[in-house]
Amino acid sequence: MKFACVDGPEFNGHLVDFDESMKRQQMYKTVEGRAILKEREGATHKGGGCGCSDN
Repeated sequence: MKFACVDGPEFNGHLVDFDESMKRQQMYKTVEGRAILKEREGATHKGGGCGCSDN
């Protein structure tokens, strides 16, 4: 799995799992969803620096 904020911003669109992407996008809309993702995947930001948590 790759993250645009860390590994991007350019990807081969043919390699993107859009079904999984849409599921993840829906989960991020709720506090519970963010907690589930954190529990499943741990820290996904490989050292930070992308600024996405600064908002």
